[in-house]
Amino acid sequence: MLAFGAQVTSYAGSTSWRKLEVVHHNCLRFAAGLPRWTPIPAMFAETSEIRLRNRSLALPISFLLRHFALGDKFSPIKKSNLCTLDGLRPSFKERFSGATNWLKFLKDASVSIENFIPFVYPVELQQENTISIHSNDLPFQQSQIPYPTLCKLFDEYVNKEWNSSILIATDASKGEEGVSLAALNITYNRTLTLKLHPMNSVFTAEGCAILIAIERFIQEEDKSYILCSDSLSVLKSLESLHRKSPTISLQIGSAIIRSIPRKDLRKVIFRVQADQGRIQWESTKYFRSFTHLPKTTKTQLLPRRKEILLTRLRTRSLPTKAILFKVGLESSPLCRQCGIVDSNDHLLLTCIAFEQLRNNLRASLGIGALHYNWICTISTFNRRACSAVLHFLQSTHLF
Repeated sequence: MLAFGAQVTSYAGSTSWRKLEVVHHNCLRFAAGLPRWTPIPAMFAETSEIRLRNRSLALPISFLLRHFALGDKFSPIKKSNLCTLDGLRPSFKERFSGATNWLKFLKDASVSIENFIPFVYPVELQQENTISIHSNDLPFQQSQIPYPTLCKLFDEYVNKEWNSSILIATDASKGEEGVSLAALNITYNRTLTLKLHPMNSVFTAEGCAILIAIERFIQEEDKSYILCSDSLSVLKSLESLHRKSPTISLQIGSAIIRSIPRKDLRKVIFRVQADQGRIQWESTKYFRSFTHLPKTTKTQLLPRRKEILLTRLRTRSLPTKAILFKVGLESSPLCRQCGIVDSNDHLLLTCIAFEQLRNNLRASLGIGALHYNWICTISTFNRRACSAVLHFLQSTHLF
């Protein structure tokens, strides 16, 4: 909604933004299956979302990055010099007020216009018989083959089919120190290594490695070359290029080494915005009660009913008597059996009515003492623990 209506929402006042925030909160509650009494900061932490207003601030710079990449030839905005990394023309400042800080952020990160991979029209690489891309049709291109067997199949295929060709290999990686890539001419034992701007993604680095190998190693027209890459995503993008293909794929065959595609910068900007949301979350009064939420990464695919049950457990929003009392649906917040406040922690850790179920849960998890945050974390990452916790909750016959 926000992305397609950016031209409208960019002019919205504070009252309009508050209305949009309410809609956004309701959409998140519905998607996550959370009740209305869930604290909003906890809901954002559980869904890994950021506030609508913060997200909108990154959209103007995404628009400008696109025009930086299009260049003078394809962008009338860039051609008219309405936007540069040094700032915006006065007519643009009013519409893109949120982008000014991001332009400063890019400038401080040593990014210049020359770093952008320019847009080019896509080409059909395999139209001519001189180029052939193999992504899954060769004998050794099967993921289920054990590694030792795969090495033998590769060596046999090279000796049988490519014995008269020049063999080249490329690779790239991204670590704390930055993005690195390498191209190796195996036949002539020549190696090239480079470091790219740390904002580049691994996909871009893999593409740059292929570019360098083509530019530096493929020089004799009467020779046959075999270029090997372990990046299936790059090979797939090269098989069917179109105008919306990644810029590094469109530039295969061109001499670009120290460039940054617009999409990578956009990811960095949204990641920084998400980090700011995390800092805001850690400063709220709810953080100490939900320290497990930012650390959880939900990878399991569960039925909707079970996923909602776990989500409510993580956000402490299971409909216990204490919560229902706050919204006027119970006459007392106390547990009938224990005589103390019937909270989510009490239900899971201390209620005497479910002591036998709790003993079974301890045995399933292989632990003596239970801790709320630990249970939330382990049930997210471990399938067996997830089943044990779900069995406990469903066996209470409360939900």
